Formats: sequence, C-alpha cells, structure tokens
Amino acid sequence: MTQKQAERLVEHLKNIFMYVRVLRPDEIGDFIIDEENGKLCECYAVWNKAMPCLNCISEKALREKSQKSKLECVASNVYQVIARYVEIEGEPCVIEMINRLDDETLMDSEGRQNLVSKLNSYSEELYRDALTGVFNRRYFEDQIRDASFCCGVAMIDLDDFKLYNDTYGHNAGDMALDTIVKTVNRCTRRTDRLIRLGGDEFLLVLPEMDEENFVQKLKQIQSQIHEAQVPGYSKMRLSVSVGGVLTRDETIGEAAMRADQLMYLAKQRKNMVVTEKDQILGCQDDVVRQENRREKQRILIVDDSEMNRIILSEILQDEYDIIEASTGEECLRLLEEYGTGLALILLDIVMPGMDGFGVLDYMNRNHWIEEVPVIMISSEDSTAFVRRAYEQGVSDYISRPFDAKVVYQRVFNTIKLYAKQRRLVTLVTEQIYEKEKNNQMMISILSHIMEFRNGESGLHVHHINVLTSMLLERLVQKTDRYHLSWSDQLMITTASALHDIGKMGIDENILNKPGRLTKEEFEEMKKHTLIGASMLKSLELYQDEKLVQIAYQICRWHHERYDGKGYPDGLKGEEIPIAAQVVSIADVYDALTSERVYKSAYTHEKAIEMILNGECGTFSPLMLECLLDIKDAICEELNTISEEKQTSIQIEKLKKNLKSGGQS
Repeated sequence: MTQKQAERLVEHLKNIFMYVRVLRPDEIGDFIIDEENGKLCECYAVWNKAMPCLNCISEKALREKSQKSKLECVASNVYQVIARYVEIEGEPCVIEMINRLDDETLMDSEGRQNLVSKLNSYSEELYRDALTGVFNRRYFEDQIRDASFCCGVAMIDLDDFKLYNDTYGHNAGDMALDTIVKTVNRCTRRTDRLIRLGGDEFLLVLPEMDEENFVQKLKQIQSQIHEAQVPGYSKMRLSVSVGGVLTRDETIGEAAMRADQLMYLAKQRKNMVVTEKDQILGCQDDVVRQENRREKQRILIVDDSEMNRIILSEILQDEYDIIEASTGEECLRLLEEYGTGLALILLDIVMPGMDGFGVLDYMNRNHWIEEVPVIMISSEDSTAFVRRAYEQGVSDYISRPFDAKVVYQRVFNTIKLYAKQRRLVTLVTEQIYEKEKNNQMMISILSHIMEFRNGESGLHVHHINVLTSMLLERLVQKTDRYHLSWSDQLMITTASALHDIGKMGIDENILNKPGRLTKEEFEEMKKHTLIGASMLKSLELYQDEKLVQIAYQICRWHHERYDGKGYPDGLKGEEIPIAAQVVSIADVYDALTSERVYKSAYTHEKAIEMILNGECGTFSPLMLECLLDIKDAICEELNTISEEKQTSIQIEKLKKNLKSGGQS
C-alpha cells in the first residue's frame, strides 16, 4: 500500500483501538504501559534496550509476514495486542493495535470488524462524488488543499457543459462527465488524484511530474477526451479547456488557483491546454502570441460591408478582441470554433446567402442563443424586423446610423448582464448539486445501517444504484413509453437505496439464517415489502414528495413479477410501476452475484442466464432486453476497483484475519 493509504488505514483503526502505530523493522519492540497516566510509552530506546520483549508478536509478524495477537497483563489491566504485517511503499512494516479489555471495550471480534468496515464505508461516502465516483470538493478541502509536495496541478473544465444539458438533456450531461472521468483515469497513474470541484470542473493532481511529461500528459488527456464517444449520444463531441502548473513552494490550493487562471485563458478558444510558460498546445505560433498578450473578451462582428466592420472594430478594439465574418455561413463556422469563447455577436440582418435571421434560426435550434448574446445592427428599423429579431432572442437592436458611445455602452451592458446570469446559474447549480449529494449520502448511510443489521455487504446499495441507473439509461434510449425525464431517473436511482428498508422489522434469526428458510419463515420474510411501505407511508409530512412516492413503489413492489406470481399484491405486467420493475431486476442480479450467508456467489454469466431463463421469476421482455444490452458494461462498472478503494480491501483483509488471530 502507499504511504497515504497507510495513514488512512491507521486513522480508521484509531476509531476502534486505543493505540495504533506503524513500526519499521528497526523500531520493533514491546510496549510499556504508563499506569499513572494511562498512556503508552513512545521511547524506542526503552522498548529495544531497557526492557526487551520475550514474546514480541510484532517481531514474529514481521518475520512470518503474518498477523499475530496476544494478551498482555500489566498491573490489574489486561491488554489485547494485535500485530499485522504490511508493506508500505515496498518496505516491510508492522501495524500494532492495542486495546485495554474492560466492560466497555469488550466486543466480539466480528462486531468490532463490522464496525471498522462501516466506518470506512461512511468515509468513502463523505469524500466521493455521488455522480462520477471520483473525489469531491470536501476531499479537496479536508485532505489536500493545504498539502505541499512536488507535483503537477491541472484544472480541467468541460466546454459548453450547459449547452449539452439543454440540447440533449441532463442525462447526456451526466454521461459526458462520466466519459471524461473514465478517459482521465485511463490516462493517469494509480498515485494521481482526480477531484470534482463542482459542476463540470475537475482538479487533477499528478505527483512527481517533470515539466515535459506533465505537458505531454495534459495534451494526451485533452486529445483523448476530444476523441471519446459518449455512450448513447454519438453526435456529441466533447472538448475540455485545461490549465496546468507545476508546484513550487506552495500548497496544492495555491497551485490550483494559478492553474485556474490558465484554464480560463484556454477557454478563450476551447479544447486547449495552457501551461505555465503559456504553451498553448495545438495552436499556430501567431495564435499563441495573440492569446499570451491579452485576455480580452472576444466579439464577433458579422456584416457583409467591410466599411461597417472597420467602423465597429475601431469603436471596440481597445477593450475587446475583435474577429470578423462577412457572411452568415462564416459566422456559423466561427461560432462552432469559438462557442462560448465569444462574449457577444454583432449581427447584420441583410447579407447575401444566409442572412441574420438565418443565423438566429441556427443559434436557436442549437441553443447557442442562450449562451452567446446577439445585438442586431442594421439600417432596417421597421417594426416587423425589430419584433422578429427580438422574438428570435436578440438582446438588443441598434439602427444605423449609430453613435459610437451608444454602441460601446450597449455592448458593455449586454456582456455584463450575461456574465451575471452565468454566475447566477453556476451558483444555483452548485447549490442544487450540493443538496442532491447530501440527500444521496444520507439515504446511503441509512441503507448501510440497515445492511449492518442484515449482514449484507456494504457494496450492495452501491451496486443497486449503479445497476438501476444503467438500466434506466438504456430504457429511455429504447423507448419513450414511460416518459422518464432526467430528474425522474435520478429520483428512482436515489430511492433504490431504500428498497429493503423494511427488513429492519424482520427477526435477525430469519434475516441471517445460513440455510433454506421454512415456509413459515419465508412468509415472515416477505413482509419486509409491506413493512418498508408502511414506514414510508407513516411520513405524513412528506407524502406529496416525489422521492417518498417512488420509494414507496420500490419498497412495496420490487418483488412483484411480470406474470403476476410475485408478492405482496400479485401485480401483473404494467400494473407494476416502472421504478419497481427496474430495481427488481437490479436486486435479483446483485443477489445472484453476491455471497450471502445461505449461498455462494454465482458468476456474472450464470446470473444473466438464470434471469433470462426465468429461474428468478418473470420480468418484462423490455427490461430483459435492456439487461442484455448492458451486460458487458455491468462487468466493467461493478468489477473495476479504483486505487482509492484499496484501503477498504486492506480493512476487509484485516477483518478476516482478526477473526482468527483475535481468538488465538
């Protein structure tokens, strides 16, 4: 494990043991209790020389590369000592864990390690972005912002994110973010850290990176994201703006601020990388010089008259970066190239070929008009023309001949207004995101509490969430029968975490019985659907909330079957709400592929075969098609264990070893 993982593991263990320490080979010795102060001495000289240990389990654990435990009596107290062999950065070490055994701390081994596992799960929830699975802003603030070490720091921002949401829907925006994360992860090392700071903005930290490799890595990421295909949205072409710096004598937070400034420079042209030395990768030298010289907002002047373009350029060029187009077609080409890098378009109406109204039609169809403001400048000032221009979304209309000061002030006011609107949208989006994240975290914690009692894996809720989301995404791609909006899909995915909450009311002897249930026991177990529904029904203040309504459907009917042979109400076909249908098949798949007290886990292939053959009940033919369509993606999603989950694995290994070692 890495040093960072070792530190996290020690912090988790300190929640369970009164004293935890990591020992190198030359530091191993016995521990001494300071009875007067109730502390452990921390003097290696004392351990190694003054009082050599006759039965040093840490030395044995190191020598045998295993785990050892013993009970140590000091005065009237009894201490449990556990020594666990680990390798940190390739160096052999021992983790020593010590507890004083008394009435308050006596807990069976399994209970203690279950608690360790749950604490780790809660920590993962706290520092994980609910949508993408990467680290979140809280992780940045708590763990890395004030750190200082040699590394490359890059800010990555998805170009035109709002446009993707407005054009294709919020699900497309989510898929775009997911595609970016997967692409970055393929390009980076296990030691690198990707953090979602909010919205479409990511921070990438690359330890021990020299300048040449740093620039090449950012260029690789930018290029591969641009080439990536967004699943289900083949027409989408992603691009990112990247700013990168190498840290000096500063914190990661300070480096991130410098990288952020360079990222905004990159956004002037989109799909660009800007590093400290103002090397804009992929641009011609003249563009590099132009972008390095200034960071002015860019205005596009569209007019077939060269004289008109010269006059407008002369009015605005001191404060703005001016580019020009003489036709509507050229305007669209530049719009595609610069996108939201354009602060404003000054557009003439009457032009040969595509006129100004044709440009506005295109901008409305592709939702550009919502991102890039347009001021019409024309000698055509009839009421019909002006009304039509405003109806198509222009922000202002200036008639020729015009006053230079009036033009300048209207341009300034329009750009300022749009900037305020963008900041407001960003603020509201971040607030909604934070609220949704907190909702999901609280529901997940509640579900983990239920699973702790039920003895199931802490990954069960995560698996159900992932499978539900994948099935819903494929469902809306195949049919519009259920009219599921992006918010509906998110609501169902969130509520899926509560599907088995009714098991809180089932006897633990039945829940955790290792063998087959009797008929009477199974009838009792089936009541968890009604108990869960009743729990939600009792929330009288929230009965009008959509989340509660959907959760009620899932709790009560996720064991119904398409042929009417399910329970508790024997619903048939489309009588079963679609939310319950989706969670039902997700629950069955995860139950088959997970180990339970009463069975071993089936393989992915066997589970799919059993579901398709009707061995687990009958499901909607459409849902079975969706399952088949995503069966390969399921393996990739559920079987990929990121570097950040290695701590969880170490704790699970420790749990198994403590069960046996703690009893010796």
